Amino acid sequence: MKLISILLFFFGFLSFGQDIDTLSFYSEAFEEQRTVYVHKPEFYKYKSDSIKLPVIFLLDGQHEWFVDPILSDIRFLQYTHEIPMAIVVVIPHKNRNKECRLPSMHTDLPLDTFITQEINRELLSYNPSDFKIIIGHSFSASFSLYTYLKHPNYYTAVIANTPLEKMEWLIKSFQEDYTLDKSNISISIGGSSVSKDYYHRRKYNELKEKYPNFFNTINTFEADNSAHNAVPLVSTPLLLTNIFKNFKGRYSHIAKVDEDYKLISKPEPPEKEIEKIKLASKIETSTYPPEIPEINGIASRYWNSDYEDIATKIYQLGIQYYPHYYDFYLSLYELTAPKDKLKAREYLDEAELLLKTFESQWDGKNKIIDDIKEKKG
Repeated sequence: MKLISILLFFFGFLSFGQDIDTLSFYSEAFEEQRTVYVHKPEFYKYKSDSIKLPVIFLLDGQHEWFVDPILSDIRFLQYTHEIPMAIVVVIPHKNRNKECRLPSMHTDLPLDTFITQEINRELLSYNPSDFKIIIGHSFSASFSLYTYLKHPNYYTAVIANTPLEKMEWLIKSFQEDYTLDKSNISISIGGSSVSKDYYHRRKYNELKEKYPNFFNTINTFEADNSAHNAVPLVSTPLLLTNIFKNFKGRYSHIAKVDEDYKLISKPEPPEKEIEKIKLASKIETSTYPPEIPEINGIASRYWNSDYEDIATKIYQLGIQYYPHYYDFYLSLYELTAPKDKLKAREYLDEAELLLKTFESQWDGKNKIIDDIKEKKG
């Protein structure tokens, strides 16, 4: 059983840099050239088109002090499997106050059109899912609430870190829309002292008392010891985890094991077990197949209890989702070698080819290629 390989894959993720695409294009909304940065998850190069990734829009991309810690939070929440892999779109502003200032619900802001129409078109080649989150801070937090309010069918959730501008107007607008799901709204706020987040917190407390129904419906995080600019750094991990609260345990009912990592009960035939995995492959209502560590984790539970036939089916499912990931082919080689040497050799050949192509920049590939050559004799 390949537990060591699985652990090496997980910890290897920590050393790999994310692939970042710079998208520059003419924006009709702004009537000028604009640039956004698309951060792709580490497994992006391995996936097939059947995997549609969630999208996180991160405003205030011109502020490294804001964006860098949030990107780091997202990555380590992914490593700890609290949230799924996602495409993160970092959006810088040229004139933050002007772009995010809210006139009225009847006025179309260029930034709103830029995101929901123009960036949306640019993202189609990345095969995004319909699960979309927007995150803003202060001025851009109010804008985030505004664009979520205008496009409830486009965004799945919004995180507004310490908003202030036109908050009462926004709350009234939310309350008047009875069709909108307010449980996907998250608002954070800082401490009440002058050295923390005094003005924003004072308005927040006033509105919370005035509109209790609204605040009882949404998600809030009161960072009592945090200053205004620190709020998003401490609140975003908690609020993101809450949005994806059902993600980590979505396969927990499949192949349950005891303390010795043995299956508690006899599994059903392979086709039935695979169907269970497919049915559980969702984030809320959006289809989202298992990630690479999930494939490895589920397969290892069957493999460790000597259900090699089910483990084989799971890894075969894995290469449907991640046809360019070499290690699934190595697992299939080990599983099929005792029964079908010809098929096992095909898996070994494919793993070697992928190591020479998709892993061309990875120094560790040479050791595995040498091992493969040794197996081939």
